[in-house]
Amino acid sequence: FYKKFKKDLEQAEKAMPNIKVEGLPSDETCDKCKAPMIIKVGRFGMFLACSAYPDCENTRELETTEPSQDEEAENCENCGKPMVVKRGRFGQFLACSGYPDCKTTRKIIATKEGLSAAKPDQLLEEKCPKCESQLVIKQGRFGEFTACSSYPTCKYVKLKSTGVSCPKDGGDIVERKTRRNIPFFGCSNYPECDFTLWKRPLAEACPKCKREYLVEKTTKRHGRQVFCDNDECDYIRSEELAAV
Repeated sequence: FYKKFKKDLEQAEKAMPNIKVEGLPSDETCDKCKAPMIIKVGRFGMFLACSAYPDCENTRELETTEPSQDEEAENCENCGKPMVVKRGRFGQFLACSGYPDCKTTRKIIATKEGLSAAKPDQLLEEKCPKCESQLVIKQGRFGEFTACSSYPTCKYVKLKSTGVSCPKDGGDIVERKTRRNIPFFGCSNYPECDFTLWKRPLAEACPKCKREYLVEKTTKRHGRQVFCDNDECDYIRSEELAAV
């Protein structure tokens, strides 16, 4: 078996083209020098490269024919041309077919229903407190969030305020999430202030020990409970859950 296999292998090495070096022909032409583009294999998959290399080093993403997850085709919100699915270093994403004239891209995110295209960024009138650029509503893996439109130059992300002041430095206690999407609450002045809570704080002083805030938790057995997290205070009250 091996003798025949070795003979076939040697013949294949001589006859088969080296795709990594020679590439495969394509119908695309280079937009810089008009030479034919060839398909090559790189570290992150296949891509288009100019056949005139090294005189021309132009490369492009290889467009896939894989359809969008949506029933209707996605159109670019900036130029109106169809969006196409491409594969980059960090996975698939949507890009405008008008590239390089239009460089609009959109994430493809995983949801409970499967893969779907992220909504276009929604521009807000509110300004970024760090760089004065406009804030935008973005859609991420765990839902919508508000961030600076100048990302990645500015990485400001607006966090949801609880309306409660931090007992350590007077900062605003905001809602945060761990890497596993578990919510917790901490001071907006982090890392200068490391105050955190696992239960949602309420802007209500404890009537017993006068602590500046109360916290709440909801369980199947006891429903919604509001209590003081001061270890030396036993204040607690139960409240009925609002009908959905």
